[in-house]
Amino acid sequence: MEILSSHAFEWLALLCILGGAIYTLKIVGQEKSSFKDDSYEVQFGTLSLMIPNWWTLTEQSPTQLKFERTDTRYDWYALFNYFPDHQNRDMPKLLEDKLNLEEIEFDMDVVFETDSRVLFRDSAIQEQFQEVIRVEGQGSQKVVDRIYYDIYITRRLNDAGYFIFESRSSVLNGLVEGPYFEESLSELSFIRES
Repeated sequence: MEILSSHAFEWLALLCILGGAIYTLKIVGQEKSSFKDDSYEVQFGTLSLMIPNWWTLTEQSPTQLKFERTDTRYDWYALFNYFPDHQNRDMPKLLEDKLNLEEIEFDMDVVFETDSRVLFRDSAIQEQFQEVIRVEGQGSQKVVDRIYYDIYITRRLNDAGYFIFESRSSVLNGLVEGPYFEESLSELSFIRES
């Protein structure tokens, strides 16, 4: 009992920290379960994206969308880009060029995926985006910055253009926003004509 009374301030601080951590876990857990209910549709060319309502659209043009978390200080953003001409480069070459441009080197244990049936739920997207490469994992940017990077490069059948969808963050924040980025892209669909 003497230990408790002589270190009351330390015990109170520990309880406050634990309480804050439990509250944070509860809030983050609710975000994941409420993704479909708490997301909104954003049109990007002929594509429809489901975007979590806690992402803020910070830049928009006909060929680019950028989302950030403005309600927090997360070191995170997601970019959705369309480039009109792939200049006869295949998916691996497009990926190599992008990584070289951004000076990103992945660690050895990254995840590669090239099957559109695994990445997208909509059958029309799976059929049209048969050419796809996705790489996800930790790496370094410009040698010194440790990042968590998730990139999809894909193009539609019979289209000279291609898409790059990317999520870039610090390592810790990638674990928070990464699943929502992945869920947003798995829900990708074509705009339904009325």
